[in-house]
Amino acid sequence: MWYQQRAGLRFVQIFIVLIVTVLLSVFTFLQGAPAWANPVKTPNVRIQLISEVSNVQPQTPFWVGFNFKIRPGWHTYWRNPGDSGAAFKVNWKLPNGFTVSDIVYPYPEKFPVGPLMNYGYKNEVTLLSQITPAKIATNSPVEIQASAEWLVCEKECIPEEASLSLKLPVTTGAANTNTTWAKTFEATRRNIPKPSPWKAQASINGETLTLQLQAPQLKNNQIQEVSFFPDEDGWINNAAPQKVSFNDGLILQLQRGNRSDVNKVSGVLVVREKLDIPVNQAFNIQAPVGTQPLQTQASTSIPQVLLLAFLGGIVLNLMPCVFPVLSIKALGIARKSQASTQEVRLQALFFMAGVLVSFGAVAGTLLVLRSLGEQIGWGFQLQSPVFVTLMAYLMFAVGLSLSGVFIFGAALMGVGQSLVSRSGYLGEFFTGVFATLIATPCTAPFMATAIGIALTQPPLIAIAIFEVLGFGLALPYVVICFTPGLQRILPKPGAWMETLSQVLAFPMYAATAWLVWILTLQAGTNGLAAALAGLVLIAFAAWFHQKTRLAKVFWQRLGTVGALVVVGFALTLAQIPNNTTNAVVNNQQQNSLINWQPYSLVRLTELRQAKKPVFVNFSAAWCVSCLVNEQVALNQPDTVAAFKSKGVTLLKADWTNRNPEITKALESFGRSGVPLYVLYSATNDQPIILPQSLSVSEVVNTLQRI
Repeated sequence: MWYQQRAGLRFVQIFIVLIVTVLLSVFTFLQGAPAWANPVKTPNVRIQLISEVSNVQPQTPFWVGFNFKIRPGWHTYWRNPGDSGAAFKVNWKLPNGFTVSDIVYPYPEKFPVGPLMNYGYKNEVTLLSQITPAKIATNSPVEIQASAEWLVCEKECIPEEASLSLKLPVTTGAANTNTTWAKTFEATRRNIPKPSPWKAQASINGETLTLQLQAPQLKNNQIQEVSFFPDEDGWINNAAPQKVSFNDGLILQLQRGNRSDVNKVSGVLVVREKLDIPVNQAFNIQAPVGTQPLQTQASTSIPQVLLLAFLGGIVLNLMPCVFPVLSIKALGIARKSQASTQEVRLQALFFMAGVLVSFGAVAGTLLVLRSLGEQIGWGFQLQSPVFVTLMAYLMFAVGLSLSGVFIFGAALMGVGQSLVSRSGYLGEFFTGVFATLIATPCTAPFMATAIGIALTQPPLIAIAIFEVLGFGLALPYVVICFTPGLQRILPKPGAWMETLSQVLAFPMYAATAWLVWILTLQAGTNGLAAALAGLVLIAFAAWFHQKTRLAKVFWQRLGTVGALVVVGFALTLAQIPNNTTNAVVNNQQQNSLINWQPYSLVRLTELRQAKKPVFVNFSAAWCVSCLVNEQVALNQPDTVAAFKSKGVTLLKADWTNRNPEITKALESFGRSGVPLYVLYSATNDQPIILPQSLSVSEVVNTLQRI
């Protein structure tokens, strides 16, 4: 009977195995996934807790995310799910001393369900949170645990949950980027709403809630679609159409919801731009409910804008950018004592004509390039290394001429004509052109607003605004020349004029050195070598032309042709910076008390969402006003101490080279050039814009307001 006992024992063993298997299967079916798994797959969603870093550095914040891959045709929900649904929920279990931020949501999309409207995500989405580690004393890995709940819907809705766990090693060195998920975090941040650059206000009239934005840059022909997603339910009728219009800004008419206690409206505004590939931009909007319409920049009348442009042009004469050309003006005024009153006035008009023609040319080029989709602004030409090189050549040549190394004689300026009669007028015209080219890197008070509005106007109005700006720049010189009795005030001609001319050459040499420094930042050492070689050739051409100017006819012609050939070769060297890709980057940290961080919209958004105050310095190496402000106001011990006491993060938006992201940021403030200084407080969504001319007291007093 032993074999019967053995068979019975085998049967019992098999029965026990079957029971255990069935129990495990049932448990697995009921739970949906083992506890603290990562990833977790449900019938409709695959969710995974991911980290942007592959290791944790003590006390250094890092980002994690819940990555959802959603079954086709199904969707999950935003923080405000809309008329139905449920928002994502999470309970964290973190190591001692660790803290975690609220969930950061990308902008959602709309899901109509019959008469209802819901807000959420389909296909794939990542919801972010920032974790701040404690001061960890051990090198053993830390474990991040999260219990997540969500609702996933198609026609029916199914609640799902998962328990997720993520282990990360601890190191004392810097945290390394997790290359597996780097692109996911990058793509998610592009879809996170940014702080709105526009003032907003809401008003209620009967059943209509109107949201108005001070956004003169947004035009009907540029925008394909606008959608508003409210932070709270009941403010608007989610399913009702949202009517968009553009009249002195953006106006969004919404149907009121069922709430009567509405004193503010906040949410996410998604704007789809009309580009070759439509691009969405999302902004966090905070709009108090008031009774008065919001006054926008664009509501400023055209006569007011023209007045601002005129005043800006006059003030532009006092800006550092124009100092080099002031030396030429001073010399021109000194020479007026030799000419008749009529001649002086004609020369002044030729100078004004040069300014107006060149302002029209610069403005027309700017408007045409912008209409072709180029992201450029005022002073755009100085973002080109080739143009900077050519300007350095021109400054150097003018300096050599003032120093007496060479003279533009009859051979170049018109045969048989004296410098005073004909070439004097032509010289005044090109002095006006020269003044415009030097002035374009600067923006003066009043001028920035006028240019910002001009770029939103039809071409003819925009050109008119730029021409009035040029008129303001030229007017002081013209007024001096038209003042009766000028000749009686000016000193008599003499040898002192030649000495004055030579002295005034040195601002030209200083401007040349400045431009070469800019070129080094833009094009690196190759660009520097090319520019220096070109300057040597310019000097040789000037000397050779002057040396043969009074010789026999053959040598005169040889000198002219030879000089032109050498100058032509120097011009070809100006093309070398275009082929240089490894430019010297961010040299401006040297000799600075401030450790500037590079600006990006992603970085600014991270800091704003972390409720940290931020100061953004929109600057460029070719902007003399920017450099002066940094030295006299920002890079000072009192200012640095004030920044540190307020815990302000300092970002520099360096516009030395063309940067579409910075150009868009400038435009969002109604500006088209630098400098621009913006201070964000930790609690107020509306930024503070500082003046274009800074002082230590101005910056410190502004910091006391946050």
